[in-house]
Amino acid sequence: MNGVTILGIVTAIAALLGPAVAVWITRLSDDRKEARARRMDLFRTLMRTRMMPIHFDHVGALNLVEIEFSHDKQVIAAWREYLKNLGKSFPSEDDPEIQSKFRQERETLLTKLIYEISKVLNFKVEQLDILEGNYIPQGWNDDDWEHKLVRKSMIEVLAGRRPILIQSYVPNQNLGPYPPAPQIPTPND
Repeated sequence: MNGVTILGIVTAIAALLGPAVAVWITRLSDDRKEARARRMDLFRTLMRTRMMPIHFDHVGALNLVEIEFSHDKQVIAAWREYLKNLGKSFPSEDDPEIQSKFRQERETLLTKLIYEISKVLNFKVEQLDILEGNYIPQGWNDDDWEHKLVRKSMIEVLAGRRPILIQSYVPNQNLGPYPPAPQIPTPND
């Protein structure tokens, strides 16, 4: 009788605790999947924007690294190095060699960060592929350069360092894809 009572008690406890344990295991599994999805999204964003470091998605992803990878020492160390470099001013436009070296160092640090993240996520990618395997249309670079030029020029005008040139414009009738407009005689002619 003692064996039946113990078996009955164990069965009752299992019947009560079984669903709770199953729910707990499911929640734990869901939390892990969610965390991995957030980390993968961050990784994809950094990969997608690695050649556009001032893109707001890139900056947003960088600001989440500390949260999503807080327990990964290698990622946090690479992230801190990269942020430290981002805090430095870009060298003056006078020396292209110094600028190039600075840009290469920054790209290398970002590559290391993305690579460390890829290792945590068990995503097989080589550092060289991260550094060189990207694409940005020339039109985007041209647009970015033109926007910078316009902003800089407007700032100079608004600060009073550059005048706005105003001159009259007389269109030349011989230019353009269309023939000149026909002359309509007036009633006095």
